[in-house]
Amino acid sequence: MSRCLFTKLLSTCSAPSLYWCMGLFPARCKEICYNRLGCFSDDPPWAGIPGRLLTGLPDSPEHMNISFSLYTRETGNNSQVISAINSSTIQNSYFSSRRKTSFIIHGFGSTGKKGWVVEMCLV
Repeated sequence: MSRCLFTKLLSTCSAPSLYWCMGLFPARCKEICYNRLGCFSDDPPWAGIPGRLLTGLPDSPEHMNISFSLYTRETGNNSQVISAINSSTIQNSYFSSRRKTSFIIHGFGSTGKKGWVVEMCLV
């Protein structure tokens, strides 16, 4: 469940109607809230700053479907996919909070599934 705050109207939106609200009235949608992540507004630092290429408010975690590739000694050259929205994927993985963990961020416009990102994980 997420909340969408309009200039003069507070509306609770389910995911499908949220896309409708943002798609038809993007200029009026001032804030979006997601249960686990908190709220984002169209004010700085999320938006309204020079040089920011992305406009609008962020999509829901379910729509973004962000995942992480976990490389461990047990997985070798292969990775395990960890979902940001499905906690069972981390519970069923070789992840251990007792081990040193490094995050490699591939950047905007890349997938991190091949090239230099994978090479760094295998070092």
